[in-house]
Amino acid sequence: MTDNAFWRRREIERMLLTGKKLTVSELMKLYSVSRTVIHRDLDIIGEELPVMSKIGYGGGFYLMEGPGRHQNALTHEQLNCLKQLFVICAEEQKEIILSIIREFGPYILGRQ
Repeated sequence: MTDNAFWRRREIERMLLTGKKLTVSELMKLYSVSRTVIHRDLDIIGEELPVMSKIGYGGGFYLMEGPGRHQNALTHEQLNCLKQLFVICAEEQKEIILSIIREFGPYILGRQ
């Protein structure tokens, strides 16, 4: 048995990652689900990706621009390795490691 919600969310994530702005109306039509379901999907996706919304004309849901666009690209092992390197590296290299963690690490960690 397939989990339609899981696959629908993965497809929405892929569309967001390509830079597309999505509206609730178009997603409702595309997946034949209610507004509540789409909002729940976007809330769940927003736990992992920096999803932003704009209300009104030209509005919709999209990923935050700039740093954070590639959040969660690091594996847990890669993140732990960078944290270990941070402790032992020279001061000028610490800023580089922090910038990598901010751009590619977990969304929450990247915003600290």
